[in-house]
Amino acid sequence: MCIFRIVEENLRAAMACYARVSQRGESREYPEVVVTSCGVNIAVFNSALLTAPVAQPALEQAIAVTSSHFSTRSMGWSFWLCDDLLPPELRHSARGIFHQKGLDLIARPPGMYADRVNAATRPAANMTFRPIDDERTRLDFAHISSVVFALPFVSARRVYCEPRLWQPPMKGWIGYVNNKAVSVVTIVIAADAIGVYSLGTLPQHQRCGYGETLFRHAFEEARKETGISRSILQSTDDGFNLYLRLGYRVVTNFSVYTKETCG
Repeated sequence: MCIFRIVEENLRAAMACYARVSQRGESREYPEVVVTSCGVNIAVFNSALLTAPVAQPALEQAIAVTSSHFSTRSMGWSFWLCDDLLPPELRHSARGIFHQKGLDLIARPPGMYADRVNAATRPAANMTFRPIDDERTRLDFAHISSVVFALPFVSARRVYCEPRLWQPPMKGWIGYVNNKAVSVVTIVIAADAIGVYSLGTLPQHQRCGYGETLFRHAFEEARKETGISRSILQSTDDGFNLYLRLGYRVVTNFSVYTKETCG
């Protein structure tokens, strides 16, 4: 299997978990695209991802099918496009195709991969860890996510406070300093890899080593439980240098398009 396929398959599994957020949630596979709805009108948690390489007609059909799916449900949505599922000539024109369909490009996160995580080069930060397994930890995750990832708190609470979200293959962790929640991370086991998502630290506690310390704890717990050492993630600009230091390398790129209103 090509390494980039591990990255995008793990991402698909992670997105599918959001179908558990509400009774209206669902994950449905159409030809060459899988569509997942959290059942709530929050575009970033209503996603579409290709399942196979496509040429331009199939890409346009995948966009049309996804648009129809979410329009009938009156929900905004996002399309996570892996560059390596397109032929080179289509990668350059894809943005224009999505723009014509009413979708805006909001991010270009690199997909990263590591066979194993590098050993720590500095002492761990002084903090404690809790898995997300009760109301307090779910609220703590929602709060930190809303601040770090610029989500309205009502949306973060609606998604992250649903207990069913935090079932395999998804697991979340909170890092605490003096009993105050400061960092979060999500782990997804899929495609025989440890997927790392939503790693973030409150702004006033950044550059203290809390994010890396929580990451290492969550990763090691997953490694011991599964025996898997390889891992993947999609990086933000802020986290890119940390991930390089941890041993990750860029193996693909994603383009994230959204449509906030339907119709």
